[in-house]
Amino acid sequence: MFTDIKIARLNALSLSKTLMIATMVIGIGNQFAVITADDIDGDVVVINEYDPFS
Repeated sequence: MFTDIKIARLNALSLSKTLMIATMVIGIGNQFAVITADDIDGDVVVINEYDPFS
């Protein structure tokens, strides 16, 4: 979990490029997390999405 959105975004972008899968930054309360697109369900707030193929 991250408390700084900038750090969460940089980690999501790096992870997306390294693993070559779509990643997302989600908001949970006042913190942020990075997950893959496969792990998302309908109950989270997606802040940014990073797709290495676009």
